[in-house]
Amino acid sequence: MSLPDSIQRTEEALIKLLEAKRGIADATGKGNATENLVERELLVPYLPTGFRCLKGAVVASGAPDEQSPAIDRVVYEPGVAPPLLYDEAHSVFPIESVAGVVEITMNLDADKLREDLHRIAPVRAMRRRRFLVPVPNTTTRVGRLEQETLSPRSFIVGLPADSAWKPETIAKALRERQLELGTPTHLHGLYVLGIGYFETVAIESGEPVYRIKAWTGADRLFRFANSFRQAFQRWQPLPPMWSADLDGYVQGEARLLEDRAPNNRLQPAAAGAIMSRRG
Repeated sequence: MSLPDSIQRTEEALIKLLEAKRGIADATGKGNATENLVERELLVPYLPTGFRCLKGAVVASGAPDEQSPAIDRVVYEPGVAPPLLYDEAHSVFPIESVAGVVEITMNLDADKLREDLHRIAPVRAMRRRRFLVPVPNTTTRVGRLEQETLSPRSFIVGLPADSAWKPETIAKALRERQLELGTPTHLHGLYVLGIGYFETVAIESGEPVYRIKAWTGADRLFRFANSFRQAFQRWQPLPPMWSADLDGYVQGEARLLEDRAPNNRLQPAAAGAIMSRRG
């Protein structure tokens, strides 16, 4: 069997597994089963080293009480920062560690596409991140830096509500929904299983926005997986000696507690202990 034939059969098998989940009556159970299957078969195998994905919401330190809508899968870098709140069913992520978002749906049509794009938009709008960076010519000092960065990558994966949904109609709907929502909307990839993989063309200044290209042959699963991998391999890594600054997510101040003797001088043993810790 050729590689293209194997890829096509893999997609066909995945579609059958997903369609079987439509028989689950409970909406929450159906959602969890579908998301877990897509995560296992389509996301985790193609995530580069250093990235993970979990369900949850995203926040920025400028407004830590304003969480994004729940995202089916948030792609994040645990080496940059862990979730602020961790739960396997729903975590809360600081934007500093978030590299991408994925929405997963069982009945994808033009209306659901708009809904998913609208859900992703608040995370796409979080472009300001805070870091601790080394102060030049010092060995222990750090300064705070807030800078504008790229928006997280965004993808939608789903089964079509109508298996006869035409690729041209999907591409038109994707373009029109993005034009309707405007900046910061930019869907990197839409994978409609059994029909095609659709990508919003990246642009340089002055080029027309929201052009859509599509792969509608047996290679569509491969095109999604390849694009998904490349999106995170090209994600800008944290510079050496930089650290995510998460202090602003929770209010509080430290007090300096000095270990001093009654005569306001350090005891010899205490002074030696401090020097040892510094060394």
